[in-house]
Amino acid sequence: MRKVFYISFLCLLTSLTFAQPKDIVVNWECNMEIEILSGRFLVGDTVAARGNFNGWGRHDLVQSIDPNIYVSDSPDTAHQVEVGDTILLYKFFYTPNTWEGGSDKPYVLTQSDYDNGEATISRPFNDGTLATVTNQPTDVVFQVDVNGAISAINSLPFPVINTVHVAGGTSPLQWPDLGWPDGQIDRMIPLYDDGSHGDETPGDLVFTTTVTFPAYTTFEVQYKFGVNYGDAVNNGGGNDNENAIGANHVIHLFSTAWNCTTLDTFGIMGPKDFVTDVEPVPTTLPTAYSLEQNYPNPFNPATMINFSIPVGGFVSLDVFNSIGQKIATLLNEDKPAGTYQVDFSAANLSSGIYFYKISSGNFTETRKMILMK
Repeated sequence: MRKVFYISFLCLLTSLTFAQPKDIVVNWECNMEIEILSGRFLVGDTVAARGNFNGWGRHDLVQSIDPNIYVSDSPDTAHQVEVGDTILLYKFFYTPNTWEGGSDKPYVLTQSDYDNGEATISRPFNDGTLATVTNQPTDVVFQVDVNGAISAINSLPFPVINTVHVAGGTSPLQWPDLGWPDGQIDRMIPLYDDGSHGDETPGDLVFTTTVTFPAYTTFEVQYKFGVNYGDAVNNGGGNDNENAIGANHVIHLFSTAWNCTTLDTFGIMGPKDFVTDVEPVPTTLPTAYSLEQNYPNPFNPATMINFSIPVGGFVSLDVFNSIGQKIATLLNEDKPAGTYQVDFSAANLSSGIYFYKISSGNFTETRKMILMK
């Protein structure tokens, strides 16, 4: 019996074939429909694939029969690869300086690619579809607290903070070239701490600016701040001084977003939720404090919270998770008497039960809300 089993095993083994590494032809297709609809991509701009396959240089694409689709005129070659290999890390790009946002895009070789000896990498620019872009222009108020800010280059506090700029991967934000050279400060958007451009308190080292993202903007926005751009004496050793390459701030817009505010702390990177708007509701002055149930509830990912204060004063409105950790501050300022609506996006939170709490004068109240994704 053992001999029969051994012979059967040898027969099975000899029937197996093991794939060997081989060269694979790589074709490119980039759907530019959303960029064209938005007006960001103009006639004469050039689309390219850039990645580790060409040292992040430009492999220019050409317009196909479909005017929205740009394709490679000549293919690339991935050398000696096997099924399951990540054969490329890449991004699409168009002139003069618009990169896709987010992390580098990987392409993993499939069995079909291997068998055919050919792979076609086909995506919309920024993975944008009509379901994943804003419906109208969106004003985003960027604020960053640079009190005690430390340069990521030399790990020392900045001697003085004269200027703060923001860069990013979603137009009109732009990334400077690698190394953030001095000559590309024109690609940066300045923030202000002088009471202008939405800045509330001059000289408090909370810098502010408003950026208008046009309709058809993809939801994920990655960005980063730089202190004392081009000021070699005070920039800590370089212009890209907030954090390491690839570590960015992230917010997520949504289809109906039109006015959003986010407050960052210099050097604390990653995704965050934000207040999308705080607006007074036209009505008679309230006679009592109140905190209404959010609507809709359950919600995904945005909801509205209404509250009333009969006397003007300082108001804080915070969100907590189910174990009591504060995960967002929606309001933390003086407000005149009135009824207000706060729009809150929880795109970066996981499904679950959350609590929101208001404090104003001697009044406090807490309510529960449910996020269901």
